[in-house]
Amino acid sequence: MGLIECIIISTLKKLGRTSLDRLAKIVFLVDRFGDLQALNWDRIDLVITSPDLIGTVEQLTRNGGVIKNIGDFLTLANNDYDPGCGWIGNTVESTINYVLEKYGQLSDGELDDIVESVYEGVY
Repeated sequence: MGLIECIIISTLKKLGRTSLDRLAKIVFLVDRFGDLQALNWDRIDLVITSPDLIGTVEQLTRNGGVIKNIGDFLTLANNDYDPGCGWIGNTVESTINYVLEKYGQLSDGELDDIVESVYEGVY
């Protein structure tokens, strides 16, 4: 998991409680803008998805309960959990900060438009 876990956990620490859909959009932007290329992305019915993201979230929910699923939302069960980002941690953190500062306040519809543009290589 390594880098994928680092991106997901670090993003959840900043977002707090969020839906899997919004988490996927933010992680997608972090992955692309940080040029991390850690996850494989698909677009199904205009929805961005990643089997890597879903698998990692499921594993972190089951094994050790690092992530809690509360209704339709995800949150960290333990804010002190260290995903072990290593040398790339600063890049991940600064990219997350950039993405959330620039796009974090957008509605889901507006965020969809940005994600679609980035996915298509227009943005």
